[in-house]
Amino acid sequence: MPPVPPRRIGHPYQNRTPPKRKKPRTSFTRMQICELEKRFHKQKYLASAERAALAKQLKMTDAQVKTWFQNRRTKWR
Repeated sequence: MPPVPPRRIGHPYQNRTPPKRKKPRTSFTRMQICELEKRFHKQKYLASAERAALAKQLKMTDAQVKTWFQNRRTKWR
């Protein structure tokens, strides 16, 4: 018969790592939103090069522009 592993004592979740903190909500300036909206009305989807150029122009990250467009398309539908 194989040996029985020892039972753990204590709470079953006590060794878990704590959950990661959420990033704070990003606030965009009126100028950034205006430019993003203008671009969205012209073009609902951006290629990565277009997205990078727009992000640089608006002093935003590529990920911020990508997320903004994803959220805006959801709102549009």
